[in-house]
Amino acid sequence: MDSVLKEYKLTTQRLIIREPRIGDAELLMPMFSDPVAMRYIGNGAPRDLDTVRQSIRKRIAYFAETGTTLFTVALQETGEVIGDCGIFPYNWEGPEIELAYRFRQTAWGNGYASEAGRAVIDAGWRDTEINELLGVTDLQNHASQRVLTKLGFENLGTTGAYYDEELSHFRLRRPQ
Repeated sequence: MDSVLKEYKLTTQRLIIREPRIGDAELLMPMFSDPVAMRYIGNGAPRDLDTVRQSIRKRIAYFAETGTTLFTVALQETGEVIGDCGIFPYNWEGPEIELAYRFRQTAWGNGYASEAGRAVIDAGWRDTEINELLGVTDLQNHASQRVLTKLGFENLGTTGAYYDEELSHFRLRRPQ
């Protein structure tokens, strides 16, 4: 009998949060090629398709190894890919585990980051032994800071320990 591997996915009222596929690179390019959407991500520069493909391969490999990653987020109603959200080691090196989310501009202001973040956090507590999640944002990214606060993260102030810049720093501990 043939065994069929089921794709890992989480669903919310409006979103599908699924394991990444190599074809997601093209679907995520409206976000990664947009200078406004990317201004608070990494060095703030848009990314080219080859760089995004390399990132997707890393996500796929990490998911195969750990069961967590930066997942692809799509709208349930249309299947349109609007961004990504997940938990993974800082800079893919760790040891600390980070919650991250990024969405294309057309998805901003709809609560998708909070909705996807909540689903990913709940799955992380359920499916892993992770005891603490951290989050960092650009000091000027107040919208992302509000998302972390809404998700229950504690504001720890600022840190220069990650991504070679001073960032707002947040922490969420596993519920007892």
